[in-house]
Amino acid sequence: MPATKILARDLTWLSRPTPGFQLFQPDPQSKSPKSPDVRFDGPLRKLAHRGAEVFVAVGTELRWAELEQLKSAGEVWDRSHGMDEPVDEEEEVDRRYRVLKTSVARPIQQLSVSPSGDFIAILTSHTCHVASLPSSSHLTSGGTEPLRLRTFQVGPTAHVLEQSPLVSALWHPLSPSGNCLVTITRDACVRLWELDRNDRSSFDEPSLAVDLKKLANASTAQADFSASKYGVNKGFSPDSVEMDVHASCFGGSGTEDESGWAAMTLWVAMGEGDVYALCPFLPSKWRATSTLLPSLSTSVVAKTRAVSHDPQASEDEKRVAEQQTRWLADVDEQDAIQVPGPNEFELTEVYARPGRPGPIPKLQGPFYVGADNDIGEITDIHVIAARLNDDSLYDDDEDMMDEESGLSVGVVCVATSTSKIHVCLDLDGVEAEWLPSKRAMRTAGYTFTDSDHEDHNLLVFETVDLSLPNKPDFDVEGWPTFTLSPLDHYEVLVTTPAGVYNLDFNPWTLMLENELAHASDTGAEFRLNVLLESMQTSLTQVIGVPAEPARGINAALAILEPVRLGGCLILTAATNIALSALLALPVSPSHPYAPTDHSIAPAGLLEAPEPRAPYAPAQAFWTASQLPAFARQAAEKHLLGPDLRGSVRYSSATLQLMTDAHRILAEETHGLGIATSDLFRRCERMRSELQDQIRRVRELREKREAVVGEYGGGSDADSEGEGGTLGSRDRIEMRVNDASERTIELNERLERLRKKTAKLGGGRELSSREKAWAGDVERMSRGIGLEGGEADGLAQSSVLLATSHSKSEGGSQARDAKVPTLAARLQTVHALHERLTGEVQVVVDRTKKEKDKEKDEESHGAGDAHGTEKTSSPAMQIVGTEFRRRKLAQVMELLARETALVEGVGERLARLSAV
Repeated sequence: MPATKILARDLTWLSRPTPGFQLFQPDPQSKSPKSPDVRFDGPLRKLAHRGAEVFVAVGTELRWAELEQLKSAGEVWDRSHGMDEPVDEEEEVDRRYRVLKTSVARPIQQLSVSPSGDFIAILTSHTCHVASLPSSSHLTSGGTEPLRLRTFQVGPTAHVLEQSPLVSALWHPLSPSGNCLVTITRDACVRLWELDRNDRSSFDEPSLAVDLKKLANASTAQADFSASKYGVNKGFSPDSVEMDVHASCFGGSGTEDESGWAAMTLWVAMGEGDVYALCPFLPSKWRATSTLLPSLSTSVVAKTRAVSHDPQASEDEKRVAEQQTRWLADVDEQDAIQVPGPNEFELTEVYARPGRPGPIPKLQGPFYVGADNDIGEITDIHVIAARLNDDSLYDDDEDMMDEESGLSVGVVCVATSTSKIHVCLDLDGVEAEWLPSKRAMRTAGYTFTDSDHEDHNLLVFETVDLSLPNKPDFDVEGWPTFTLSPLDHYEVLVTTPAGVYNLDFNPWTLMLENELAHASDTGAEFRLNVLLESMQTSLTQVIGVPAEPARGINAALAILEPVRLGGCLILTAATNIALSALLALPVSPSHPYAPTDHSIAPAGLLEAPEPRAPYAPAQAFWTASQLPAFARQAAEKHLLGPDLRGSVRYSSATLQLMTDAHRILAEETHGLGIATSDLFRRCERMRSELQDQIRRVRELREKREAVVGEYGGGSDADSEGEGGTLGSRDRIEMRVNDASERTIELNERLERLRKKTAKLGGGRELSSREKAWAGDVERMSRGIGLEGGEADGLAQSSVLLATSHSKSEGGSQARDAKVPTLAARLQTVHALHERLTGEVQVVVDRTKKEKDKEKDEESHGAGDAHGTEKTSSPAMQIVGTEFRRRKLAQVMELLARETALVEGVGERLARLSAV
């Protein structure tokens, strides 16, 4: 998908002193006690939303506002006041938020709205409350008057100050009602609450509770896994440090395109670096998507068949396959209950949690992030479920599901306190596992070995460093958190003390999936190295903290409202100041509903600059000083006299008073100094940018002067001066006309050259017959003994000759007939020459022998009979010799003619080559 495009930063309707800004500010007129400034060692999630409604926690107060109303109120305020008018602090600002009164007495640290929108979970450091939310119309109709909510405390004896602190509260994605809450405490106790507003007992006792430390050390399913009770003394355990929970999440969201076990898996991350998984972790009633049970049945049946036919399968693999088969059989025996789905046209099947093998699964892990296991302190975890393998569910000819890109393996992202994000791959995957029962261990011979505690490693694909390279001296360790992005499945928002970043994994998921789908050992290491070096996660800083990094920054909200807000709103808050950005909705070029005719004007040659956050005065400039209040308190305690200008008494009380006043004054002046330095840096940057723009304008002016000539005053109407010189417009027109005439002349010259080249045959490509002719000429040149440059020249000449002959059909036929004729005649001449030469040599040898024989006979004087033969033999000999001489002369004549013919063809080709 395309890169993240930011439409606006620090939206004006959330800036001071609009009603949107007041939503995050504490009310100075509130009579509620000031919350103590206690450092909370955990994630801050004081923002939550239900559609376009946003909930904000300010101290112990819960506030509600509708973003569209805040936006309209901010626009009205801008039109009525203007941006340049000074702000009157005494003026009462139109308040557009509503206070929701609850029974929470401690500072709120986390908020979470249930998927159904009926409840909101309110977490403090140790307690958990759930408030029943009214409908949006009811909240809007009441104006801005405070509204008291019906609030329930979850776990009055489990989540109290005397127990372990709360880490997170998650809503189960497979809950049919959407009101199933899972709470995780720091001491690794997981509790599942199936909330019902009509049943008060559902808030008092959890339906399922498990202590992960006990589960990790258990060997059978009959062990005691119950969480710690209130008032029970705890003994020391080494696991108290190693299993210190810092974050948790579910492996999926319960959609149809993800793996079946993903939404049932609860991932728990420990601070020391270990990661554990519970699968399946389900409520008593859970919903199943249309693809969940078919995919699980297919995978379990295939796994059982493979294990049963594998003689080398271990006892643990056989036990897991048998347990999964028993669990699925229990689900198949049930009659599913049809309940309304997300909309009125869909129905969802609801099943009961199987009683076999048991409700509490085995604790799988630890999964180590990297082999060295030295990654720092984990602060949050985010898991992207593996893609559903629909090839095993449907035939190739059935197009039941849309083909969507994604990974067939899970992606596990781990954030650390040093602002480093480790992107890991879960290659093996997590499936359902249970501990064996005592009876099964006795009857089937199962033994609990060290293989059940085998360590697993998550493959670290990439490490993204989000630390502050420009501020190495500023040492701040925050609590980075993840936020699911509504724009894409393979995108995630990360909130650090430096701001909010968007991580996009799409640049490498497709290539990695292609490599995994077509796995081959040949060259695999090389391809993976190229993939790791070339493809990286796309990183975009969506929101930046304007001042120093803030450790108390809240986890970002991603609100997708294209109609009301114009895009995707990213919202967070730091020190009661709203930080926001508006992202554009990405549309793929291959989108089926993408318009073909765009009414938007095309972009210019230069890209539009990225929107910059407008300057907002620092909080130190408009925050009231604490020194007058301190002076009044000191006067009330009689530490100061009625007149501050009086004499000062030297005493320990006066020294302590001056020390406290100096501490307050130093802190405030330090804040003013930082705010002033930030304003100075902004002014310096604006001045340097203005100088750079002036330099660019000067360069453009010089280029213009080089085009139009020397810069002169006057208007273009005075085209001619006193000396008869032309104006700038006339000079430009003359240069344009000269360039046009020169272009026309060059085009005409090019046309003439093209026609001349076409006549010579170089204006088009050679046909198949012309290429065959050139090949024949080349073979003939090699046959007659031409080599090197002569052969090349002959080949080029043949090409030109072939092109000239191909202009007419007759010439083409003559060429086609002449090439094989010449070659054949040349071969015939060579063969005839060799044959005649041999015959001539035989005749010459025979004649020589006969002459020698005649001389011998004349010298010895033979008889009459022999004399008759002597008188007849020379005559016949003369006739034969004369005949052979004539034949030899004919042969030599033929050879001369053929040689002349070949030389003539060579000269003709040479002339054509020269032309």
